[in-house]
Amino acid sequence: MKKNQDKNLSAGWQTRPPIVVIMGHVDHGKTTLLDYIRKTNVAGKEAGGITQSIGAYEITHPSASSGQAEKITFIDTPGHEAFFKMRERGAKVADLAILIVAADDGVKPQTKESIDVLNSTKTPFIVAINKIDKPNVDIEKTKNDLMANGVLLEGYGGHISWQAISAKTGQGINELLDLILLAAEMENLTYDPEAKASGIIIEAKINPQKGIVISAIIKNGALKVGDFISTPTVAGKIKILEDFLGNRVEKFIPSSPVLISGFDNLPQTGEEFTSNSVDLANFILPKTEIKPGKQTINEALSLNLIIKADVAGSLEALSGIIKSLKYENANLNILNESIGEITDGDIKAATPANAVIIGFKTKINKIAENLAKIQNVKIIISEIIYELIEAIENEIKLKEKPLPLGEIEILKIFNQKGKKQLIGGRIVFGAIKNNIRLKIIRNNGEIGTGKILKLKHQKTEINEAKEGEECGLMFESNTAINEGDRLIWNK
Repeated sequence: MKKNQDKNLSAGWQTRPPIVVIMGHVDHGKTTLLDYIRKTNVAGKEAGGITQSIGAYEITHPSASSGQAEKITFIDTPGHEAFFKMRERGAKVADLAILIVAADDGVKPQTKESIDVLNSTKTPFIVAINKIDKPNVDIEKTKNDLMANGVLLEGYGGHISWQAISAKTGQGINELLDLILLAAEMENLTYDPEAKASGIIIEAKINPQKGIVISAIIKNGALKVGDFISTPTVAGKIKILEDFLGNRVEKFIPSSPVLISGFDNLPQTGEEFTSNSVDLANFILPKTEIKPGKQTINEALSLNLIIKADVAGSLEALSGIIKSLKYENANLNILNESIGEITDGDIKAATPANAVIIGFKTKINKIAENLAKIQNVKIIISEIIYELIEAIENEIKLKEKPLPLGEIEILKIFNQKGKKQLIGGRIVFGAIKNNIRLKIIRNNGEIGTGKILKLKHQKTEINEAKEGEECGLMFESNTAINEGDRLIWNK
């Protein structure tokens, strides 16, 4: 291997830092390990939001063989089982992997899944046995557990290096980084500085100030501001290059994580990119979006959705999960899926199709929020993917029930004394009449009932308020009403 390395270097090739991904079961310490490494290696402007948005960062660690500081690039891939595709893609991008296993828990389902991914992608890996700071952990049992799952460790008849660590205290982490640099030497990681730049798109998002911003890892060549760049689906000209700390840089070499501004359309995460000497934008078809249109649907049996997410990888994961959901009495129709904040355009697309907007780790702008209230478009936003799945299931349950005669959204609480409550709201469906009993709904669940004692529009008592109208109610109930609650009149 040293012979091959010398051959490459004599031909003008140069060594490059290793690109490393950490994989393992949820709660086994991947995030804690990444945080410990980052905080002890990234000085000043801590990676925080920058690192989270780029999905990768660089550290330096002194080489045990040369004593010189060597770079290591870490890819921060999500650990939740919902993001299997992203973890698989991370392994393909990476030169090396760390398989983290908790000493108090052993091999678990996601550990096995990670082993399968690493084996299928032929990614060399090192095992980190974590949580050795905990009392009564059994490292030998964890080793045996790994051996039983085909991970043959050094000292136990195999060739896979391992290190006992505590990601919480830092014990063993320097030794783990030593193993990474040693493995990198063995892998003969080189690049051609004269070649056209190439690499992998690891994330894509829309920045309100900069437009489309791509997170990428360079694998070969050198990438410069002003280069034309293309993937199989999009092309553009590089306007801005930034490192993982957000600093502008004119030129990057492998294995650098980089933020790229200059694409006109969103590439797909996982695509390979190359730099070009000419503008290829006119020769490449941009990625097409699914456009919402008029649809003939069975309202009682179908749920139309518009999906929004913060970044392309999150959108891919959420979309994939929703498309895999199957219900006996209902169909899910995804009318549109895109990244970025929820806008008035999304509300306008949802209105004619009676669609629910599902937002993952994203926000809604003020114009869209006001329009959604006027058009009665339901928006559900969460940073937890399975909360969104539960919300979709609740929407299906609501569709299976007969429509109410009327529904009012509570906008204001004026006075609450005992059972009697003076409240104000807007009729969002049907109509509400005086002296009727209503169900109180909070977070899609029924929490009580009550009766309208008086119904007013401004200062005038009325017998009925219709959809779109605002009204005041003297409402009697044992349950205290909150702003945002809904009152429903059923048959």
